Amino acid sequence: MQLAKLENTAYETLRNNKIMVFKIKDLCLLMKVKKTKAYNLIKSLKKKNAIRTLKRGLFSFNDVSEFVLATSVHFPSYISFWSALNYYGLTENLPKKIFLVTTKYSKELNNFKYITLSKKRFFGYHGLGGIIIAEKEKAIVDSLLLPKYSGGMKEIIKCVRNSLSEIDIKKLLDYGEKMQSKSVFRRLGYILESLEEKKNLEHINKKIGSGYELFDPNLKKRNNLNKKWLLDVNI
Repeated sequence: MQLAKLENTAYETLRNNKIMVFKIKDLCLLMKVKKTKAYNLIKSLKKKNAIRTLKRGLFSFNDVSEFVLATSVHFPSYISFWSALNYYGLTENLPKKIFLVTTKYSKELNNFKYITLSKKRFFGYHGLGGIIIAEKEKAIVDSLLLPKYSGGMKEIIKCVRNSLSEIDIKKLLDYGEKMQSKSVFRRLGYILESLEEKKNLEHINKKIGSGYELFDPNLKKRNNLNKKWLLDVNI
């Protein structure tokens, strides 16, 4: 990639300021140039494959990882569900899309799928290697809330089983409680009990409410009822 002097200055200025996703106005401010000049620089950098267009008016460097871009494009957001479970090695299945949690609605962009949760459920994430991603415990809890974004309950059970030696069960239960969802309590309680992790389960069993619901809401009912957790175990 051979850049002219001004193109290289623009490229390095953005890099040095750690601006991975940018607009024309960002270049105007950083280089103190007019909009037309900034536009032409962006056009030249695109032509030389130094940068790419994410969507109209929004650009990024070509060598930035998809995980970094996914959280930079839409704020606030963090990587979760199946994408986070795969990142941590809890499943070998790699989803085609990158799933993220956000509090502000966003249309799907490229292969970035943003799932909107309420602000009270937007927690349990951290910075890791330049990306913003759910902690293992929160990725599991998010998945239990909306299993379809993690391959369904069979896949989630496998991920929980694979993570038992490395996750904090108390944190997992605390995060489950913080989600304020009876569905999460029921699914989490059932899974942990089936994996012989029974400590503190009586505490959450008292908060599951009444009436039965599907263990996997994306599958048909089977009337395979578990009376303790009020679930139709339909997998």
